Amino acid sequence: MKVTNNSKALQGVHSATGVVFLQPGESKDVDLTEAGHKLASRLDFLKFSGAAPKSAEGESDKEALLAKLKALGIEAGKNSSIDTLQKRLAEAQDKAKVELIAQLKEKGVEVGDDVTLEELQAELAKHQ
Repeated sequence: MKVTNNSKALQGVHSATGVVFLQPGESKDVDLTEAGHKLASRLDFLKFSGAAPKSAEGESDKEALLAKLKALGIEAGKNSSIDTLQKRLAEAQDKAKVELIAQLKEKGVEVGDDVTLEELQAELAKHQ
């Protein structure tokens, strides 16, 4: 998206990769995030041309990962990458599975290693 600084002072806009500074009267192609565009478009001295950025497809995936981590009792930063969140989720799920298997074994219930976390949780709920 092309951004033009119509003010008499140096201005900065938040892009997907960081702050981009524009000299007075300068125009630049800037990769704005949806949030960055929303904030910058409120400023009368900045002119935008081109299509407004859409919400990143990965954002819904990221929100889903954050929700799953939170359900497992893990707080993760919203600035974490999707790869990092996926790794943390896999580690947390593996740890939860080990703990659930141990709890079920204490109750005399034998389970295989190929069961899902949800199946383990359901089985434990039956024996509580």
